Amino acid sequence: MNPRLILKVLIVLMLFPALICLFLPGTIANSYTKIMHPLALLIGGLLSLRVASIYKNWLRKMFIFLSLFLFFMMLVNIDPLVELLRAVFGNQFPLFVLIMQWTTYTMLVLCSLYALKVTELRKLGMEGWIAIMAVSVLGVVIVTYPSVLQQMIGVHNAGIYTISLLLIRLTDVAIVIMLVPVVVLYAKQKRLEGRESITFTTIICGIILSLTAVYVYEIVFDVPLYVVAQAVYHTGSILDALYLFSYLIIAAGLYVHKKYDEWGFDMIEQALLGG
Repeated sequence: MNPRLILKVLIVLMLFPALICLFLPGTIANSYTKIMHPLALLIGGLLSLRVASIYKNWLRKMFIFLSLFLFFMMLVNIDPLVELLRAVFGNQFPLFVLIMQWTTYTMLVLCSLYALKVTELRKLGMEGWIAIMAVSVLGVVIVTYPSVLQQMIGVHNAGIYTISLLLIRLTDVAIVIMLVPVVVLYAKQKRLEGRESITFTTIICGIILSLTAVYVYEIVFDVPLYVVAQAVYHTGSILDALYLFSYLIIAAGLYVHKKYDEWGFDMIEQALLGG
């Protein structure tokens, strides 16, 4: 099997379960997305652990932290668990959510740092700088969106929760900008080694989409973020489809990455038999 071809086919196939929610009635779409979001993240987390078992040292740690990132993301997408924690923590629940969010981001940052440790290259090249400039422009738009500026102006009257949400927004942008050189350098390193990097690129692109989808939705549809959180999630919206697609392509990238060597050996064996 050709891993590159298989991954392309899987990415196209992942569109179908993601787009289904757009055509479901409200109550069914609600149940569908509440099941599919954590399920896709669980599959991705388990696959990342499986990939981690293949490697040693930094690559092992990179995929372990990626799995932890996906598992933490899964936990906050399980509604019954969230409601239970809300009842347990009471008024302290928003603070608990913030701690979970920062912990989740920490896992992703550590994953990115270990990916950089794997690469011996440190020069991005022209295409790398163009990619960074492109996501930087997106980051500037996200951070300077009018509703965000209004919150920043009134931040002296805001509570810790509002301030933390603003910091999380900035952190999302910073992580996305950081992920771009990670994937560019990793891809260049693999090309030098004569190996494939499309699986890792797919995984990182899925993560970037999952981090930026809500902000792009907010800007394109001119809907404040707090309204998005209360009235758009789990309604069968475009945002739900984007989130599900991002989680599914992460899982697809990890699956093909896990099977890459096995399929590569099969291709060599078939070529030898054919010869």
